[in-house]
Amino acid sequence: MKNIFKRTAVTSILTSIIFAILGIIMIANPVETIEIVAAILGITIIVIGAEKIISYFVLKGNQDFFNYELIYGIIAILFGILIMAYSSTFAAIVRIVIGIWIAYTGLMKINISLKLKSAGIKSWAVVLTVSTISLLAGILVMFSNTSSIVVITAVVMIVYAITDIIDEFIFIKNLDKII
Repeated sequence: MKNIFKRTAVTSILTSIIFAILGIIMIANPVETIEIVAAILGITIIVIGAEKIISYFVLKGNQDFFNYELIYGIIAILFGILIMAYSSTFAAIVRIVIGIWIAYTGLMKINISLKLKSAGIKSWAVVLTVSTISLLAGILVMFSNTSSIVVITAVVMIVYAITDIIDEFIFIKNLDKII
């Protein structure tokens, strides 16, 4: 059980490091980052759609009444084109998803801080403070509509990454007391 918790904490730390790196890249090149991500995602979805269409005809899917690869492929190609054509809308959706993720993890960590308090672990207040900052940062990202939202999102991602790493180290340090 202890190893599972440690692996989960390490995974969370690695995810936070990736968030921080992405945040730094977004600060350095905000507009280009969104356009590149939209292009890569759009092309990937188009390729998947094309593969589904080819698969439909190669495997004679037209004789199988429950084979929807042709429709799936067409929808995927259209969706890929839409992502590339409307990269600013795509950026807003990504911003909202990132905000939800950060707010959700903040709420989960607030819950953990209360459990740490009930276990008599003194660092619970630090976890609560950091988790509250994460929750508020996630809400800021979700509801901010300024023109510099990419940079704001990037800064929040970096702050989230740092606070999450602090939380996880506190969690790992007190794992024996928690279990």
